[in-house]
Amino acid sequence: MANQKDYYKVLGVSRTASQDEIRSAYRRLAKERHPDNAGGSTEEFSLLQEAHATLSDPNRRKQHDQDLDLAFAADQLAGLDFSSLDDELAARRQQKNRRRADEADDGESGGPGLGERLRSRFKRSRDREEDAPQRTSRRRGDGGRSGRTRGRYEAPTGKWYEPQDFDPEPITLRSAAISFGAAFAAFLVAGQLGLWATGASDPGVLTWTAYLAPFMPIVYTLVGLVAAYFSYRAAGYWAVALVFLSALVVGGRGGPEGLLQFGVLGIIGFLLMIYLGNRRDARSRR
Repeated sequence: MANQKDYYKVLGVSRTASQDEIRSAYRRLAKERHPDNAGGSTEEFSLLQEAHATLSDPNRRKQHDQDLDLAFAADQLAGLDFSSLDDELAARRQQKNRRRADEADDGESGGPGLGERLRSRFKRSRDREEDAPQRTSRRRGDGGRSGRTRGRYEAPTGKWYEPQDFDPEPITLRSAAISFGAAFAAFLVAGQLGLWATGASDPGVLTWTAYLAPFMPIVYTLVGLVAAYFSYRAAGYWAVALVFLSALVVGGRGGPEGLLQFGVLGIIGFLLMIYLGNRRDARSRR
């Protein structure tokens, strides 16, 4: 199996590992091998991502298991000499042809030997393995997510309305800065709009914003929920904590009334969606 990568060994899990075990192993190793960390490696992190993408998809995982089995069989047969077997089969075919010369079958008397056919078959299997990632990426148009199946090939669905099934990457300095900056800008815009709507700040030519005053609590809640949604999808719970921090900075002392309270309410609402989704999935697996 010198030319066949074993993604189970890359993640340090067994071939019977569940999707939860694969996901946990990937997250743990990703933190250790991320290029931004001391001792991390771009090559090892790329291989880790490749292994996780393969084993998280049911179809790719089945193909990977089949390729492992074929590679193992090829290693076992690589050292065998089929020439003697070919000679014996050829002699038997000649005897049969002599007895039944009038009913000779070209398929029996000609064609490649058994050893050659086996070696050709294993070569085609290796070629399919090299082309499998490209074929799979062209065939899948769902962003890398598949529907639920049974057995150890189960993969979570990545529907936008099921945030509990998201599989965010470990947070990095870059993703943390983006999550905080985007949430800060969103709360800042909503806060300024609230100041204009409530008359706490001169709206200038935007006097129409006064009609939005009764709806500002809804706006603040939606900003908190949407910011938490996209931050969690990108970098998990730590990014959601940064969204809360940005709401605290913008809506604290001097901020528009209600922004902090309703912004945090939106964040809590998003976390409640994850909690209820996990409970629903747990009941469906019973």
